[in-house]
Amino acid sequence: MNLKHILLISSIVFSPLLWADKLNDLKLRAEQGDVSAQTDLGVEYILGIDIPRDYLAAYKLLIPAAQKGNKLAQYNLGLMYDLGEGMAVDKQSAAKWFTKSAEQGDEPAQFKLGLMFAHGDGVVRHYEEAFKWFHKAAEQGHTLAQVNLALMYVRGAGVEKNLEEAYKWFKASAEKGDVIAQYHLGLSYFEGEGVKKDLGEAYFWLALASAQGDHYAQHLMNELEPDLSAKELTRLQKKASEWRSKL
Repeated sequence: MNLKHILLISSIVFSPLLWADKLNDLKLRAEQGDVSAQTDLGVEYILGIDIPRDYLAAYKLLIPAAQKGNKLAQYNLGLMYDLGEGMAVDKQSAAKWFTKSAEQGDEPAQFKLGLMFAHGDGVVRHYEEAFKWFHKAAEQGHTLAQVNLALMYVRGAGVEKNLEEAYKWFKASAEKGDVIAQYHLGLSYFEGEGVKKDLGEAYFWLALASAQGDHYAQHLMNELEPDLSAKELTRLQKKASEWRSKL
């Protein structure tokens, strides 16, 4: 399974016999033009878990659903073009379908479109557009959009530099476990940028990032340790361990 796919499908886990009935029902409804069935079956063919992977079959199912305005079909069709699954990579077509889906409020599509505008991938690089789409996805709770939005506020890319807003979005993403956000949130507390300087909070968030393998976080933790008492270090390490166990 390609982990880049976000599973936008409504089916649930079935026993083999029940799944066979479900599959037959999906195929019948898809042939009758049911866009939800076309989308679900198309994604099943992409994933190739319960049925053999077949990108051509997936494409033939997703195209009519996408053309009829189904935002999940549009997003998954965009992914096929973006990743070159069963076809040549076509970033412009990917951007076209991500745009259609994003305009209907699909947050993964909004995030992907933000990335494309940020990097000039399939579209002309446009930081204001990247900021717009990251912001829309971030407001819906998309973790990676939140950290990318925060970085744009830090750099003043596509928006006026605003470290308080950057802190807000780093925190939102870090609390959901994003390692990049955790590092930057720790750095914000360490340097007192966008938030009052707090070495204890800096150490806590850096410890979380370090536990996920961030070497820069570990380096900053080493710098911080002489400024914190042994009792405080023990407390913060315990807090970080308990916090990780809840994710």
